[in-house]
Amino acid sequence: MTYSDQELLAFLSGEIDARRAEQIEQTMRVDRELEHRVMALDPVATPVRAAMRGLPGRTVLSDLERATLDGDNQNGNRTPWVKLAAVLVLGVVLGGGAMWLGRPSADDWRGRVAQYQSLYVADTVSLTIASADVLARQLEVASEKLGRPLDQASLEAPSALKLARVQVLGLDDAPLIQIVYQDGGGPPFALCVTTAGPRGNANDPSSEMLHGLATTAWEDGSFRYIFVGGDDLGTTGKVASQLKSVL
Repeated sequence: MTYSDQELLAFLSGEIDARRAEQIEQTMRVDRELEHRVMALDPVATPVRAAMRGLPGRTVLSDLERATLDGDNQNGNRTPWVKLAAVLVLGVVLGGGAMWLGRPSADDWRGRVAQYQSLYVADTVSLTIASADVLARQLEVASEKLGRPLDQASLEAPSALKLARVQVLGLDDAPLIQIVYQDGGGPPFALCVTTAGPRGNANDPSSEMLHGLATTAWEDGSFRYIFVGGDDLGTTGKVASQLKSVL
């Protein structure tokens, strides 16, 4: 399905009907080229990516706010959720607990995690690798928030990847633990864990491409897991199987 620039601009400004907006959002989940086109048309997206690359300096906050306001002045009234994306994504970058991943949908949690992970570049991780003491503390806090132990030795099972850091984020009022891995100088990977809720069911890992990234997800009845990164479903599937066997 194809979309004109005019239609995508209407989508960004909230001037398109809900059904067509939903079609665009669903296409963006699997079509990285369309996602890039939308981001290129949205002046808010560029400073968000620049902020991610600018870690760990906090001066990026004022830069992002100024760029967002400039985008407002140039494009008239923008929908609140577009501006909220920039503010809350940056909140995660700077260590806050908020996270915004597209328009909220409890059934689309995998796409929302992949969307957030797609902002990451190699420097995002290389500039924020935790020391041994800090990593131990991060795992302690994450285990407490999640309500289940996160054993460092188990998380280090994928020998080809280096455990870099752990963050406590949030998804639909539930904790979302992001465990970030470094893959040499390439784009990072992440294992994300959240609670499954009262209707959680155990299931086997399933893989799919979301927002241009390979993802493999599974549930154990109490918690939901997703391993995301790169563009090889074989890699995420293999690592997910390793992690599932030890977690």
